[in-house]
Amino acid sequence: MSWDDLRGSGFVLRLRPGMADEYRRCHAEIWPEMVEALQASGIVFYEIFLDEAGGQVFGHMLRKGPQPMTDDPVILRWRDHMADVLEMDGDLPARLPIERVFRMTAPGGPS
Repeated sequence: MSWDDLRGSGFVLRLRPGMADEYRRCHAEIWPEMVEALQASGIVFYEIFLDEAGGQVFGHMLRKGPQPMTDDPVILRWRDHMADVLEMDGDLPARLPIERVFRMTAPGGPS
């Protein structure tokens, strides 16, 4: 697999006040079917970083192809599960897309 086969994206989500520990717990106990749904949507790499002081999380993922993950019932159930933890915009987490401005590939890394 090469970088050309992958689409990268990053985003920022805001936590509701005082919900950092609950956010950690939810992801420490992520449902196996949620991991399967993410993988089925083409995601091959996904990481989330928490800025507890700022009340934000930063997510970064790599996926094969443009498969949307919005219609999967497991993902919809996860969104409902996280609604008390994240600031929401209607039925969706309030999400701020961010622009990649740099990428480095080390020798021997994906081509």
